[in-house]
Amino acid sequence: MTEDPTRERPGASPRISLQVGGVAIELLHIPAGSFQFGSPAGEVGRKPNEVPARTVTISRPFYLGRTSVTQTQWRAVMGSVPHQPAGDNLPISHVTYAQAVRFCGRLALLTGVRVRLPTEAEWEYACRAGTTTRYWSGDAESDLARVGWYRENSGGRAHLVDEMPANPWGLVDMHGNVWQYTADLIQDLDSVSAIDPVGARFDWQGGLRGGGWMHDADSCRCAERSVSNDMFGGAGLRVAVDP
Repeated sequence: MTEDPTRERPGASPRISLQVGGVAIELLHIPAGSFQFGSPAGEVGRKPNEVPARTVTISRPFYLGRTSVTQTQWRAVMGSVPHQPAGDNLPISHVTYAQAVRFCGRLALLTGVRVRLPTEAEWEYACRAGTTTRYWSGDAESDLARVGWYRENSGGRAHLVDEMPANPWGLVDMHGNVWQYTADLIQDLDSVSAIDPVGARFDWQGGLRGGGWMHDADSCRCAERSVSNDMFGGAGLRVAVDP
């Protein structure tokens, strides 16, 4: 693991890089803080599993992948890429939740760093990056179109990572392109802890966040919550690391 020499604050690097066989996976520092988890009343596309919106605190900083894991990065860690449209810098997709967890475990073994999937709360917090709108870029569908690949602008396919602008914390493709797994599945927003909430964990399924190239604008909102039963055909991941 290497660190950027430019320090964001004492003891915290703004980015780290996990190196495997000459391939780097870059992660960005996400500060601790509070946010509104879920969708506010009146949000277009709001769904029952996003309410009630409530203030949640992420009490500890963490690092999150700047992009979704690419096919090159997956191959460096796992040896081969599951069947899907080929492209070194395309985000990995068509993988199951169990495969995503195995990737994190294998990457941890190779680097000596504890690597994991983000929790649902961490993912939404990082996606919003201090914003409160439907997308980090704004409320309108046109705001999504300029920062994420979805059904109306994707041309029916996944796109290379780094083709869209990053959010205020430097994260790319938090909306659209490929869905991203989370480690847990929160079943009731009203009952989880207001500090570092973590939902249920299963061997075969987790949360899905961010939407994908094949889905509509509502499905790519910050608050959109779905679940995988390991039969979903368009899911990828981005990894998290604790300081």
